[in-house]
Amino acid sequence: MALQKLAHVEIRVQDPDRALTFYRDVMGLVPLGQSGSTHYFGCGLDENFDLAVTPGGTGVAHFAFQVDTEEDLAHYRQRLQQAGIQCEERQDSEPGVIRALRFTLPTGHVMELVLVKDRRPYLRPAAPALRERLAGVTPDDIDHVTLSVHAPQVRTLAEFLRDVLDFKISDIFQPAPDVWAAVWTRVGEWHHDLAMIGAPEPSWTLHHVAWTFESIDHIKRMLDRASATGIKVEYGLGRHALGSNLYAYLIEPGGNRFELTGEMPRAVEHASAPLIWTDFPEAASAWGVLPPESFGHGS
Repeated sequence: MALQKLAHVEIRVQDPDRALTFYRDVMGLVPLGQSGSTHYFGCGLDENFDLAVTPGGTGVAHFAFQVDTEEDLAHYRQRLQQAGIQCEERQDSEPGVIRALRFTLPTGHVMELVLVKDRRPYLRPAAPALRERLAGVTPDDIDHVTLSVHAPQVRTLAEFLRDVLDFKISDIFQPAPDVWAAVWTRVGEWHHDLAMIGAPEPSWTLHHVAWTFESIDHIKRMLDRASATGIKVEYGLGRHALGSNLYAYLIEPGGNRFELTGEMPRAVEHASAPLIWTDFPEAASAWGVLPPESFGHGS
């Protein structure tokens, strides 16, 4: 029994008209429908949605991880109930989702485990599922989500994910003994699928949503397209030392931070202990570039 990958993220946005135009015309995401005021977008290499967009505020409304079978859902429902977490079963609630198990994490974030209809064995850029993908410089997939978590709850959430949902902890930022200020976790071989950064503001729910790009050249092209519409880079282009992935961050028109990423390393030594980082400048950038003050804010 194991979770497979990040399936999708639902975010709340300000200025929805401008935000939806950005996702479609600048990022090249493919519109997949609408339910009420919520719009759905995918990257187009499969028919699953990656991003749901709901007007009103900012931050993450919910996020979902994919499972393989009904037995997986039943297994994790039992594990969650044993941990005192109430679950809600949902069926055909979102495009391409057969069944979902929704629950609230100890931090108040809403999470789902989902079975999806499109279960192709791998993504094929030369044979996209949706022809609309061919317009623009589109990410290959949603990569990871990094939550903004009230600082005292970072370790609580990380240990819950590890002990109840079988996440593995890849890295911990520990600025003082026994203080977990940020944690990066994974469900498979990629270094992180779900991370959490401690924040002073309890109302913040999201630090960033990350998108996988094929290469540094595609990230560069995406930044050019964003810049042409007035959206400037907040931090990057660079390479993190912690995690080693390429990064560039921007605040999209809906008011949330997106990361454009590539070259995420595989963490294949599953029994290895997490790496502990104590120096923020060392962890943030292998190239020595520190983030701006705004980078400490969530949405």
